[in-house]
Amino acid sequence: MIDADEAEQQTLEGLAKRAGIVLLYHGTFSSPPAALAQGLHNVAPGLLFRQLETLSRYFRFLPLDEYCMAQDRTGLTAVTADDGYRCITDEALGVFEALQIPLTIFVNRAFMDGGIFWRDKIRFIINTHRVADFEHRHSDKFFRDPDQPFYGYTKDPRNNSRVVENALDDFLTEIELPADLQRIYTPASTGLLAHPLLSYGSHSLNHYVMASLNEAEQWREIDENWRFLNNFSKIQKTSIFSVPFGGNGDYNAATIRLAMNAGHSGILLSGGIVEPGAQSGFEVLPTYQRVMLRENKMVTTLLRADKRGRQTERSD
Repeated sequence: MIDADEAEQQTLEGLAKRAGIVLLYHGTFSSPPAALAQGLHNVAPGLLFRQLETLSRYFRFLPLDEYCMAQDRTGLTAVTADDGYRCITDEALGVFEALQIPLTIFVNRAFMDGGIFWRDKIRFIINTHRVADFEHRHSDKFFRDPDQPFYGYTKDPRNNSRVVENALDDFLTEIELPADLQRIYTPASTGLLAHPLLSYGSHSLNHYVMASLNEAEQWREIDENWRFLNNFSKIQKTSIFSVPFGGNGDYNAATIRLAMNAGHSGILLSGGIVEPGAQSGFEVLPTYQRVMLRENKMVTTLLRADKRGRQTERSD
């Protein structure tokens, strides 16, 4: 009978022989803000180190662009972080330096200088037990399936994300938000950190659900953020566009066409899928799937993602 460590080794060895992986992280707070504790996708730096160090025994880490250009991605891995939380560079950069692993950070201009990410407003309302109050005032404005929770229906593509954020702002007008919430994002005013292991990409202006917006709204989200990022001349950039939320229902054909028109070279999704190493042709723009690693279930998460990837491959 094999022990847990040997089972993990066999699993990761097998995965590295048939697939490549793009990893997705968000927060890397050592201690997340209390107002965001429930619902924040966070992996503390110590656990981040253990996850990446373990994977480095079986996979070769590449910058995202090199990974995406590879004809055969078997045994290759790239690491990405969405939403531009400053803990990535303030608290987790030492992990990437220690392991010499490159990282691509996808940022949103709207909350990089004093703004607050609208999904963090959602988390604040949940963590301060104000959901019932919000719904009493605003729930009649939104589509909602039976038993669909607040966290879910507020990012439902049927509900325009800009309208949702306007309702959040109206509700929060008379509520004092913690001051530290405005300081948890990478600040544009001091410039994005230039570092040999870091590159940056666009994650849209406001992180709205693309499929919830009309074409003019989508264009503003895509074009303004990409032009903003191109103002930084000293950083490494990727032209791949990270779709906010990144599920199949979170974008549409217009998103792909507009991203291409803005100058993006590919689309990065977050479907929790491990893709086969050998790649087929693409229509319009290539798309790349990612797997989000959570706290202590790395191998289980990767196995599920691998299963989804193989099911997708069979259905194509």
